[in-house]
Amino acid sequence: YEFQLGNNATTAARNICAALGEGAVADRTCRDWFKRFREGDISLEDRPKSGRPLESDIERLKVLIEDNPRLTTRELSAMLGC
Repeated sequence: YEFQLGNNATTAARNICAALGEGAVADRTCRDWFKRFREGDISLEDRPKSGRPLESDIERLKVLIEDNPRLTTRELSAMLGC
């Protein structure tokens, strides 16, 4: 909405925080959104994030830990291919 009004990212962040409370959105987040919008990506879905484990990885991690709680983080990382 703020983008369509022609506001810049800083103004948008300020307006969102005024409506939803201080800290509701960071200025940097608004700048990232506006960059995406200018590039034509108006999707509101999150983009996949690098390093973010998939749900299946989390479930697999839980199973590995339940099977052997003595595994180190290094061993778990190797088993999960991280």
